[in-house]
Amino acid sequence: MNLTVYNVSLYVVVGLAASALGSMSGLGGGFIAVPTLYYLGLGPSFAVATAKFMVMVNSLVSSIRYSKRLRPPLVLYASVVAPMIATSYLGAYLVSIVPPKPLAATVSAVLLAGSVRLIVGALRGRDSSRGGRDVPVNRHVVLVGSASGALSGLVAGLTGLGGGIVNVPVFMYVLGLTPHRAVSLSMACILPAAITSVARHVADGRVVFNVAIPLAVGAVLGGWVGPRAAMKLSSRALRTAIGIIIAAASARILIESVLTALT
Repeated sequence: MNLTVYNVSLYVVVGLAASALGSMSGLGGGFIAVPTLYYLGLGPSFAVATAKFMVMVNSLVSSIRYSKRLRPPLVLYASVVAPMIATSYLGAYLVSIVPPKPLAATVSAVLLAGSVRLIVGALRGRDSSRGGRDVPVNRHVVLVGSASGALSGLVAGLTGLGGGIVNVPVFMYVLGLTPHRAVSLSMACILPAAITSVARHVADGRVVFNVAIPLAVGAVLGGWVGPRAAMKLSSRALRTAIGIIIAAASARILIESVLTALT
């Protein structure tokens, strides 16, 4: 793919916007990058793989940024990341064999389910968080973390999302973390799984590097800006922002999915 200065600038802006919103909400940014790349001419599987490269860079930068203010709960982190790495590789492999239309439908269904859950919680103002306290070390936490990691990794590898669409609601509503801690932990969990997915996508030749590199440049900037914005918001405001971001993303992908099915 030959790129003009305009195209390169556009991809940098897309990477910046997607990563800023992705790191602020804990979702990684693929929910914006995947449909945008698809609109700009990449096939669904190439859009997923190239967006995942951006998500990897975003998760690295934003994790460093968040770690200066919030320490990830190590037990929960380990229980989430281990299965997430394995299933993200599986999901990335499935991208090369799943037909485009079911892939688009999967993206829309995942986003819609996540957005409904978060929006309802935000509107009700429910806060089951444990504030600044650490997650207790017990079997329940390990089991919930492992299940969330396994599902989020599969979703991340298959759809190009960061996996936060699954992890953030679980961290907030099942394990009781504050939105800030849930977002920061989600971004930290995304990094190793994203590296695994990108390795698989590169092996399959599906990462379009002359698009991925400008996206990554934007992701460096967005991964720095997003956490700063998130830390300035109150817990309720951040919870609402997360719900709105996912709802907007799900609506966009759902419309795309329906239009694709009708053509």
